[in-house]
Amino acid sequence: MRVSNLCFRYSGNEYMRNSKKQSVSFRTYLVLFSIIFISITSVGCKSSNNDISGTIKVSGSSTMSNLIYLWCKGFSDIYNNTNCMVESFGSDNAPMNLRNGSVDIGAMSEQMSDADKQNFKNVYGYEPLEIKVAIDMIAALVNRENPVGCITIAELDGIYSNSNSCEGSTNITTWGELNLEGKWVNTTINAYGRTPASGTYDVFQKIALCNGTYKKSVTELASSRDILDFVSRDTASIGYSSAGLLISGVKAVNIGESRDKCYPPESKYAASKEYPFTRDLYLYLKEDPKSMKKTTRKFLKYVLNKEGQQAVTEAVLITLPPSIINKQKNKISN
Repeated sequence: MRVSNLCFRYSGNEYMRNSKKQSVSFRTYLVLFSIIFISITSVGCKSSNNDISGTIKVSGSSTMSNLIYLWCKGFSDIYNNTNCMVESFGSDNAPMNLRNGSVDIGAMSEQMSDADKQNFKNVYGYEPLEIKVAIDMIAALVNRENPVGCITIAELDGIYSNSNSCEGSTNITTWGELNLEGKWVNTTINAYGRTPASGTYDVFQKIALCNGTYKKSVTELASSRDILDFVSRDTASIGYSSAGLLISGVKAVNIGESRDKCYPPESKYAASKEYPFTRDLYLYLKEDPKSMKKTTRKFLKYVLNKEGQQAVTEAVLITLPPSIINKQKNKISN
């Protein structure tokens, strides 16, 4: 995906299409074009900021893809000579792409491992700079027609794991084993999950499976959006994805250590840590902070400022507390 500032070109083309349909006169065209041009330059493209230019290459988390798009769009609206190239194939791709120098920024929905940091350091002589940028919740998802309201960690382990590592976990294969009645009693649970390249896969394994192993019967899908699509069409299914990506055909189930302490994926329960599937989202930098390009530094500052954190809210994620934001800003200050 390539994101760039196309406000003038887009409006001009849109006008030309409409003008052909409506057959306006040449003089009318000139008048209207002048109005459009003034509107674009005064509102759509506020400032050229010609001293900041270039392409920022980002790869990694598919969970963060919408958020990164919003950041790139907002940044290029301010700095008109910049654009982004974004690849979202999972968090596990970020360390490799940073190490081989094919991207400037790696997006990860989990913290980079010590081994990956060391491998990067072996190439560049310093560790990749870690910037915490937002907070996310992983939601356990079912089809909208499914009446289940709460699932415990032990029950999720029983559905997804063949090792049953969580306390109280036993093998679960039908919705009846989760106290559903009627037609659901003997209905087999169809479990969907992410591939091992995903940071969401790792976090879910750590928390829901207590670091156990996944069942071979779990259908692995490449992206959160694939999971949403499958669950929305399969009434007997369960899946997991970022809580910020929910669509109309699915619903998030309350999760907890027990049925009397079961919480929805809402920000207040993430802040209190009562909702168990809460995680931080990160950007990792290829460049040495001491010699970081001006464009990269400006982009990171944008991510952490008011507009960048507003995009976090727009992406249905949770903004960082001011104290955490200030710590991240100190990492990139020059």
